[in-house]
Amino acid sequence: MVYKICAFLLLASLSTAVSAQKSTPSKWWVNFSDKANSPFCTCRPAEFLSARALDRRARAGISVVESDLPVNPAYIKALVVSGVRIHSTSKWLNSATIIADSASAMALVQLPFVEQVQYLGPDIKVKNPPNKLPSKRPGISAIPKLGEGQSVFGYASLQNSLLGVPFVHATGDRGAGIWIAVMDGGFTSADVLPFFDSVALQGRLYQGWDFVERDGAVYESASHGTSVLSVMASDLPGYFVGTAPEATYFLLKTEDTGGEFPVEETNWIAGAEWADSIGVDLINASLGYTVFNDTTLSHTFADLDGHSSLGSRGAAIAASKGMLILNSAGNSGEDSWKYLGVPADAPGVIAVGAVQHDGSRAGFSSIGPSADGRIKPDLMAPGEMVVVAGSSGTELGLSNGTSLAAPMLTGALASLWSGYPQKTADEILTAVTQYADQASQPDNLRGYGLPDLALSWLALGGYLVPNSPNDARNGFFAFDREGGTFRFVLLPGVVTDQPQSVELRDLLGNPIRRGTVHWKPGLLSTLTFSGMQDLPPGFYHVVLHTDMGKRHLAGLVWP
Repeated sequence: MVYKICAFLLLASLSTAVSAQKSTPSKWWVNFSDKANSPFCTCRPAEFLSARALDRRARAGISVVESDLPVNPAYIKALVVSGVRIHSTSKWLNSATIIADSASAMALVQLPFVEQVQYLGPDIKVKNPPNKLPSKRPGISAIPKLGEGQSVFGYASLQNSLLGVPFVHATGDRGAGIWIAVMDGGFTSADVLPFFDSVALQGRLYQGWDFVERDGAVYESASHGTSVLSVMASDLPGYFVGTAPEATYFLLKTEDTGGEFPVEETNWIAGAEWADSIGVDLINASLGYTVFNDTTLSHTFADLDGHSSLGSRGAAIAASKGMLILNSAGNSGEDSWKYLGVPADAPGVIAVGAVQHDGSRAGFSSIGPSADGRIKPDLMAPGEMVVVAGSSGTELGLSNGTSLAAPMLTGALASLWSGYPQKTADEILTAVTQYADQASQPDNLRGYGLPDLALSWLALGGYLVPNSPNDARNGFFAFDREGGTFRFVLLPGVVTDQPQSVELRDLLGNPIRRGTVHWKPGLLSTLTFSGMQDLPPGFYHVVLHTDMGKRHLAGLVWP
């Protein structure tokens, strides 16, 4: 009975908003009271979760619970019989988003299993423009590559380096085997651009679903998603290489480009549930919601507590399913509304802010805290003057926004995770946060700071991690204590393409162990010193001898 009273009070409070909607279809959120008498059971999870999704949960010790059960089909059937149309459902929030006039929608509160009905905005029909390019892929012979000897990342070199991506890729970890869902407003021409030739031709680019128009057309509506995808998936060596060129991508359209209304939060949730069910590892959402076209529905700062908004409630559940959820923090840092948006406030969601090329916060990057006092944003990534693919031919452009920072980090985490696929999402996030540049003093401007994926990669592998930037000034260094194996990635200018001598010296400078490595700058090399178990405890130096002189690589405390 209490729920019915609340529902009628809601109807009264919305009378102004819906008075013009009495006969005009709008979108509404219908919350169900339970999942009683459901044909689904947590004891038979394979009926609603893929084997990959179940494997991910098992690896992380996550049980299949009631929130994983689909909405009771009998409840959905009853809604349809009443004459309303179903836009989407949410098993996590036990709800449905419907299309109906106000009288039909509010009549649903009379059903015994309906707990609440909430207005989400008008039912907007968007006319989507066609792809700019023909279905045949354009050639890439005219692409002006960088000069010989320049980075394989091409024009993405600087932005990728800020996250330590070159080191991770040098180990061979470029995202292979990792699944990423990208939720956005459209991916115009992403199916025909040469930047995505590798990922498409190798069967790693999937047209997921359009949760706005409820069809499979995602290569339309907007090029924003194309830019987002490009900083992760592009693979044109010497010209433009993203942060995870070997990952698998699922493109989901959840943003309605025809207007800004709360229904988009339910689209976000529907997309995340779809991604979870097929077994995705990471979700990137360069989206956020604060102010709506109907300002009576807009969020206030008090809503940013991780559970007041529909979007953040769903996002928090998504983060509990063993996936890494990355959402752009927002671009309101210089506006009167300077805070992040929904669902970046959700607990467990990695709210990503933007930094400039020098690592300092971009002024537009939204800040925290959340309304309940949690540190936000969580992490930072390059988001100012970011090189992105254009939506026609082989053009490149520059773009600003946390919309680019989020996928920069998403792809970087995918590459990192591909090197340690047995690790859980929590273990990956812990290693990344631990070695971000503000890990010891997080704040609400930059969160835990800019990650160093090179150090995170070393830490995840149990290798020696440099204690200071000076230890890695010539490159990156790792040490496996059990096997006595050193791993090096030395920077251009430190070594040439010739055999190099490496020594382990004691504090007096006496050589204790020697070895020779043949490497190329920027690529991973290994060297194993035998008999390390016989070394007395103490401090040792790793020294490199090259035709360009002697260089100290790192200090080593043994054992």
